[in-house]
Amino acid sequence: MTLKNEIGAALRAVRQQRGLGYEELNEATFRTSVSSIERGKSKLTLEKLSSLAKALDFDVLAFMALCVALERGQTPDDAIAAAQSELNRFKAAGGLALLEEQMQDGELVARSQGKPANTENKDAVLRLKAEGKSQAEIRRLLGLSKSTVSQYWHSGS
Repeated sequence: MTLKNEIGAALRAVRQQRGLGYEELNEATFRTSVSSIERGKSKLTLEKLSSLAKALDFDVLAFMALCVALERGQTPDDAIAAAQSELNRFKAAGGLALLEEQMQDGELVARSQGKPANTENKDAVLRLKAEGKSQAEIRRLLGLSKSTVSQYWHSGS
């Protein structure tokens, strides 16, 4: 989902609605960049999108609602309602606690490199190990690779 055209349309509409020319957005981006974005020829980073929304004095979430609504062929209110529903599911499943764990003192908490372990598989391997199953039996029961079972087997916790 690049939303290039939708972002271009929303940027042009908000800029025109606010009565702003390209020069009023100079702090956010170069004039040629605004033109390119409005024509759907440029991609934006989230930082650049946030900067443009600020220069337009337009809430970045409302701006994204406009873009997503255009992409989905729905109203901005429907896009926001769908997002609210998704947020409610996230919260109900404990997502906010997980989100808070990702930040500490305004910084992203570091994690080890590589693919995160599948804790469900790890727990299952360790449970079956405790039940006296061999690594080969665990591989067959869980459908995991030899290296994955071995890694979890030797992790010990």
